[in-house]
Amino acid sequence: MAFSVARRAAAVPLLLVNGTYRKSVRSYLDSSIVQYQLQRMNDHGSLKGKLAHSRSTLEVPIFWFIHGEPLLVDKHYQAKALSDMVIVVQSEPSSWESHLQCNGQPLLWDLRRPIKAALAAASEHLAGLLPLHLAYSQAHETAIEDWMWSVGCNPYSITSQGWNISQFQSDTISRSYIITTLEESVQMVNSAIHLLVMERTTEKTFKLVQSQERELINKYNYVVSLWRRISTVTGELRYVDAMRLLYTLEEASKGFVDQVNTTIAILHPIHCTRERKVHVVFNVTTIPAFLVVLGVLYLVLRPRRPKPKIN
Repeated sequence: MAFSVARRAAAVPLLLVNGTYRKSVRSYLDSSIVQYQLQRMNDHGSLKGKLAHSRSTLEVPIFWFIHGEPLLVDKHYQAKALSDMVIVVQSEPSSWESHLQCNGQPLLWDLRRPIKAALAAASEHLAGLLPLHLAYSQAHETAIEDWMWSVGCNPYSITSQGWNISQFQSDTISRSYIITTLEESVQMVNSAIHLLVMERTTEKTFKLVQSQERELINKYNYVVSLWRRISTVTGELRYVDAMRLLYTLEEASKGFVDQVNTTIAILHPIHCTRERKVHVVFNVTTIPAFLVVLGVLYLVLRPRRPKPKIN
């Protein structure tokens, strides 16, 4: 259903090596329509896996469309990374002339094996890695293309045929995971602390808070120690060791949030109880105030003499 609805055809102008233009009719899938159709299926739960709600394992839905004729995604791509999925297309031609050129020769794509494009799209979806020729321009505040950097036999170099991920790119992926996990942990802890700050404290809840205080402080200090440890290890460029601590950090952050929720749940029944005893504080002004109130009530409520009726 998603394939048939999203399939399109368009005339794409190509600049040939000899400097002339040629019109090429391409069949492609509109990624936004495919995403919408698949999201509708996901709303009914048909695309959710067993680990859909697990934080320790990230599921990446990859939809691989196989077609006999040359088929692309959004006119120019073999694979496309979207916000919640990766779309890959596979066609029959093994040597297809693309719209790109290098060293005076057109680049030929193997549409039968889109492994390189799939790896690049999955890396972009998971860690935000972009093709090497894309950069950010501070002056224009947008992305620009600099094809001088499209080098190396890796999935992010469009002008090459290799798909081996280098150590530099692996470190970049690790840094992305580390920063994302640290930010999520900080947000979780700050949100939990905000809940505690907003909780109303009374004399009756003081002892209950004291009973939970040690556990809260221990869990909080454990999370902070993991923050410092991961930052130190990352600063020493030991990304593998830092990655091993991320799962522990997620569990520790979740443990602190659960402890905060438990503490708040204990305090809520105390807040809901009614005060049956009215506490009156007596001081120097209490008795004169009572006398004034009684005097006003007497003047307002005293019985009045009936007026004589004259016919």
